[in-house]
Amino acid sequence: MPNLIQIDLTRMLKENLPEGTGVRSGLVAEQREALQQIQQRLSQMVASDTGTFANTFLRPEVKTVEELVARLEGRFSDFLLIGIGGSTWGTIAIQAALCHSAWNELEGVRAGRPRFHFLDNSDPDALTEVLEQLDPAKTLVNVVSKSGTTAETAANFMSVADHFRRTLGDTWNQHFVLTTDDGDGLLQRIGREEQIAVLPIPPKTGGRFSLLSAVGLFPAAMLGLDIRALLSGAEDITRDTAETSLEQNRVMTASVMAWDWFRNNHSVNVVMPYARALRFVANWYVQLWGESLGKKYNNAGEVVYSGSTPLGALGAADQHSLLQLFMEGPTDKLVSFIRVNEFRKPCPIGKEFVQHDAVAYLGGQEMGRLINVEQESTAEALLEAGRGSRTLVLPKVDAYYLGQLFQFFMLETFINGELMGINTFDQPGVEAGKVLTYGGMGRPGFASHKPKHNATLNFS
Repeated sequence: MPNLIQIDLTRMLKENLPEGTGVRSGLVAEQREALQQIQQRLSQMVASDTGTFANTFLRPEVKTVEELVARLEGRFSDFLLIGIGGSTWGTIAIQAALCHSAWNELEGVRAGRPRFHFLDNSDPDALTEVLEQLDPAKTLVNVVSKSGTTAETAANFMSVADHFRRTLGDTWNQHFVLTTDDGDGLLQRIGREEQIAVLPIPPKTGGRFSLLSAVGLFPAAMLGLDIRALLSGAEDITRDTAETSLEQNRVMTASVMAWDWFRNNHSVNVVMPYARALRFVANWYVQLWGESLGKKYNNAGEVVYSGSTPLGALGAADQHSLLQLFMEGPTDKLVSFIRVNEFRKPCPIGKEFVQHDAVAYLGGQEMGRLINVEQESTAEALLEAGRGSRTLVLPKVDAYYLGQLFQFFMLETFINGELMGINTFDQPGVEAGKVLTYGGMGRPGFASHKPKHNATLNFS
């Protein structure tokens, strides 16, 4: 049996919290019929060959990624990722979790692999400053967009391609890889026209669910990371969720308890890793949860205004900023802690200043023990204040457990969407803003969609 991440849900239970709050311990039994239907659908998604987040670990694109990396590795000193939202957040989280924090600065830790850069916004300073750092002759650019028409990604791609073409001439196209939907989308056409390598995204894998497809796997493999271990972790927790009885099913239980928590007037969903390496997992999660579950309509067309607001925090640093709000502010939050049992680099606390009793007790103890005691103490303090939390425990931060963690959150998001009766995989609110951007920037066919703003206060 695989070694799965642990999930401690006891601080969410009704019997451990003030009257009128908390989740009933018999909730799984109460929701058995709905959970069985969701489990059956998940099993069908895993067995399907249509390519959803539930079975990316079985997709043939993995071999395509590995073959392309084998042809490209050793040729480039820098890797530039261009995308936005789900096209970048997952990759940024993988790189931050599995690479040295000074990856770009220390050649020794890279072992010949490229430095990592990204452009994920329409920010002129960011674009200009990234290009100032790069030698096009030694740089590989990965453009990631399912549609290829997202304005921010398109603008950065056009600008970088123009710079590389003027610098490198006819060989500029050998420095680009496009990751996009299979079929005949814009990036597919540009790839054919310009003879640029193209990696496909499974058609039913939405952007924010795509990090364990070529979207995240290609950059990770270029950095020398173990993408097979990432996929193995995702597969193990997915199969456990699809096959384990509901009474023993950690993901189903955690998910239905989260659903019950948020439907009872709790509106803020905090994810708080106690490990710097996982800081961008929280950023990735914010998009996953917010964009998937924040919907005006349910599947029956009724107005429901569903969703809870995701918020990322970092322990223990944010004990000195947001914790005051969590402890004594509105009782509208669930805090999901992520704890790491074994850090990569054991580090004893120094024994300076032991003449002072106020700090002497720390000397010689492990820094990793301190941060984990802080996490446990914060969870207990929240409980004493009548605030709920749960803790996800990773044995360590490596590719296998990181794959599990990503897939846990994607599975939970899917299960919550099913329980809420909404479409987890669309994003009509985001699309509305895109259409107005197209109109505002003069894209043909969108003239009637220009933003309209009537100022009532003008201080100019």
